[in-house]
Amino acid sequence: MLKKIKIPEINKKNFPYTLNLVYWEDIVGEANWADIVDIKKAKTAVCCSVGWIVKEDSKSTIVMADYSFEDNGEIKQGGNYTTIPTKNILKIKRIKI
Repeated sequence: MLKKIKIPEINKKNFPYTLNLVYWEDIVGEANWADIVDIKKAKTAVCCSVGWIVKEDSKSTIVMADYSFEDNGEIKQGGNYTTIPTKNILKIKRIKI
């Protein structure tokens, strides 16, 4: 049986962030020996992060996946965040909730 707990409402004043799918390009590498002909075939990876964009400027974009409510309903802490160089962002798609 699920425990009934009142879920606080998100206050746009305290939590003005949008939920997004963020597609970005990342480095791929290996630390083992490989033939140079195979190394030349290596490609970068296209990644997708889902979360709240808490910072976005010309240098970096920070996507946070989780947040927690304080006893008073405020949101002060987040977790599972990824800092992506903005120049590596391929596409951002906003998720409506």
